[in-house]
Amino acid sequence: MDLKNKRQFHAEFMLATVTLFWGATFPIVKDAIVEMPVMAFLWVRFAMAAILLFFIAGRARIASLDRRGWRLGILLGTLLFSSYLFQTFGLERTSSANAGFLTGLGVVWVPLMAGPILKKPAAFGSKIGVGLALIGLFLLTWHTPWTINFGDVLVVICSVFVALHIIGLDAFTKGYDARALTFVQILTMAILGCIGSLAFEPTSWPQEWTGSLIFAFAITAIFATAYAFWAMTTFQNRTTPTRAALIYTLEPVFAAIFSVWLAGDRLTAIGWFGGAMIVFGMIVAEVWPLMAQKKEALSHSSG
Repeated sequence: MDLKNKRQFHAEFMLATVTLFWGATFPIVKDAIVEMPVMAFLWVRFAMAAILLFFIAGRARIASLDRRGWRLGILLGTLLFSSYLFQTFGLERTSSANAGFLTGLGVVWVPLMAGPILKKPAAFGSKIGVGLALIGLFLLTWHTPWTINFGDVLVVICSVFVALHIIGLDAFTKGYDARALTFVQILTMAILGCIGSLAFEPTSWPQEWTGSLIFAFAITAIFATAYAFWAMTTFQNRTTPTRAALIYTLEPVFAAIFSVWLAGDRLTAIGWFGGAMIVFGMIVAEVWPLMAQKKEALSHSSG
């Protein structure tokens, strides 16, 4: 293996560890919000992550942001906070395995929403991916008679905010330092969570720092937030967009594995098949348009 391939393999391994930590958070957060209110948990988690990201980004990078950069960071942080809010409230009412798969729908909504927002019509392959994911959603939430759990609805709403955040990152962040912008987003999330917790919840701070709660904050704040954003910023440009997209589809897979292992979740055979369809839809929605662009570029270069 030459140096270039080693560098790419190492980058892809680091991105895979990000999806591992993201997947692990679903059952861990589900247990943590039994011990403290949802917004209280979120603001403490993101405040811890913001402090770490301040040192990762550095004062000079953060100072380089102009007013527009701060406004963008606050907007993107608000979208991201909304996604976590709906996801975490959804986790109170559905299984962590379902939440993992349904959050992944955000990747599938992107090409549909990019049309009206960015004037980028969805590619044919993206529409196929959306169709596969919707079939997967139906199978994952299958009951007789069919009903969709309210927690599942909340996580589907979460996935819409995930898609809006992805579109916002693509459309508005060029020219800004990624680490500084990430710090502003996470700081915004901590502030919004704190305000919401103080306004609507009986307590806004852990009543008791149990071992399980400390573990939950360590995984979610250090590894699933600060480390994850650092790794994505550092390593994603060392591989191709197609391979990165494939790696990120591991998140719901790891979520399901950890949910069965840590939380004792049990999915039916139809549920597992539905989850697999959502992941397959994510892969098709991401990879097909990129492959089509590559094929078109090759045809132009040969012509």
